[in-house]
Amino acid sequence: WLEVTDICNLKCLGCYRQKLTGHKTLEAVKEEILFLKKWRNVDNLSIAGGEPLMYPDIMEVVSFAKEQGIKPIMLTNGLKLDQPTVVELKKAGLAGFTIHIDSNQGRPEWRDKNEIETNELRQHFADMIYDVGGLYVIFNSTVYPSTVQHIPEMTRWAQKNIDRVH
Repeated sequence: WLEVTDICNLKCLGCYRQKLTGHKTLEAVKEEILFLKKWRNVDNLSIAGGEPLMYPDIMEVVSFAKEQGIKPIMLTNGLKLDQPTVVELKKAGLAGFTIHIDSNQGRPEWRDKNEIETNELRQHFADMIYDVGGLYVIFNSTVYPSTVQHIPEMTRWAQKNIDRVH
């Protein structure tokens, strides 16, 4: 787990961030990757934040991790994720995505939508990443007392999309 920034473009209900310090320097991030490689012998690395797609040197971070023999994985809310960015991240060496989507993130266009309705957003990302090819995608969601009843339908959606959701 590597947090490159604590800056985010959403205000999730379940966020644990209380104090923001900003982006880490690229040198500091590379030092952390080398530390993890040496002392933890990691196979993969979840690049997180905040929102890692807001980090100005994110492509260099992905490339550096890949050069170290580590599979870089992006943990993102997807707000800044589009097909050209997916293609660029893949070229940089990204192995896949974990995309956090839930109805309590305060996404402007998804306000007042429940977890079942946000499956449409999950589908958008699953299809986009599948179309680029060669990357996996996982979705996660914070479960609240108000959303727990939607888990069965979310699971059915994932099963229906097993060819593109891992």
